[in-house]
Amino acid sequence: MKIAYFTDTFLPQVNGIATALANQAAQLGKQGHSVLIFTPKLDGIPREKFKAENVQVIHLPTVPALLYPEFKLGVFGLPKVIKYLAKFDPDIIHLHSPLTVGMDAVTAAKIFKKPLVGTIHVYLTDSSYLRWLKYRLAVKVVDKVVERYLNFLFSQCDLVLAPSKMLVKELTQTGFKKTVHYLPNGVILSQYKSLSLQDQKSIKKKYGLKDKIVLHFGRLSPEKNVDLLIKSFSLLAKKHPDVSLLIIGDGPAKKSLVKLTKRLKLDNQVVFTGFIDHQKLISSGILTLGNLFATASTMENNPMAVLEAEMHGLPIVGVKQAGLVELISSNGFLAEAGDIKEMAEKMEKILYNQTLADSMQKKSLEAIKPYAIDKVADTLLGFYHKLKLETDQT
Repeated sequence: MKIAYFTDTFLPQVNGIATALANQAAQLGKQGHSVLIFTPKLDGIPREKFKAENVQVIHLPTVPALLYPEFKLGVFGLPKVIKYLAKFDPDIIHLHSPLTVGMDAVTAAKIFKKPLVGTIHVYLTDSSYLRWLKYRLAVKVVDKVVERYLNFLFSQCDLVLAPSKMLVKELTQTGFKKTVHYLPNGVILSQYKSLSLQDQKSIKKKYGLKDKIVLHFGRLSPEKNVDLLIKSFSLLAKKHPDVSLLIIGDGPAKKSLVKLTKRLKLDNQVVFTGFIDHQKLISSGILTLGNLFATASTMENNPMAVLEAEMHGLPIVGVKQAGLVELISSNGFLAEAGDIKEMAEKMEKILYNQTLADSMQKKSLEAIKPYAIDKVADTLLGFYHKLKLETDQT
């Protein structure tokens, strides 16, 4: 099968959507399908470019988006899209983002009369995504505009997917025009690796880590609420001097987070590693250093960071909101959103009860199995084949 992906974000950008799509495309290519990925061109990012069997990435012209330094908007890319699609002759066109490249997908599907699939990876009207707006009225206006735009864009699709059951439910309840089907993100389970005791000691020494480690990794941006995680950790650190918070990643919020750490006098217990290449991060085993993974983010639908933490057998502490509700049960704890005291208490329970921690570790390793990328890809192909068959019959 020939599949054309359209996405406004892709590797070497660092975010869950880019990682999820890379896993998905690589698996489809591995199974013998051809995948063409249209995405904005990114210059000046000194990271290894994505390469996979039977997968080709086509970079489109861009302009700065002013949202994040590494994010750019694709512009005037349709002529290039038409040129490549005419040769590729896809069976399916699949849009993965609602911005300019997504609109190119809608136009291309109409021009070539191909079935169009759309995945809603994030619900942009979530208040956490709108933290940069200072006024409630502005939030309400933007919320309504985005909701109508999403409805318009995805109503052009023949099939709509979403990576969490909670998002499917929310879209349905808010009057979304199209029926939305569930398809989770997938992880490559074979990437998992554990560290030897000697390697663990070496890395702990390198970063000055304490005996117990709370782990957080991912993009450091305002909507991720890492500031609330640090504040929660400060309550834990006051009682337990033997615990560290290891924060892996980079992003626009890093400077403010470092300042917060200093203000709370946590320099000795909060460690920022900065950016670590994702492939190295996942395959090196460094994630197994953590006694648990914690996030205070309220806008996660099917977060790759949580899935990858589960893949490494980590207990999870998160908030009782969005897609985290379906990822965290007997493998961790959920706290009320914004309740830093409750989150600190939940982390403490896991860190200082080894029997509980061992049980949650086993539950995480069991819970991640349905998210194996081969299973997810097979389900996706089932959607594709059914849609193509229906299209051919009309």
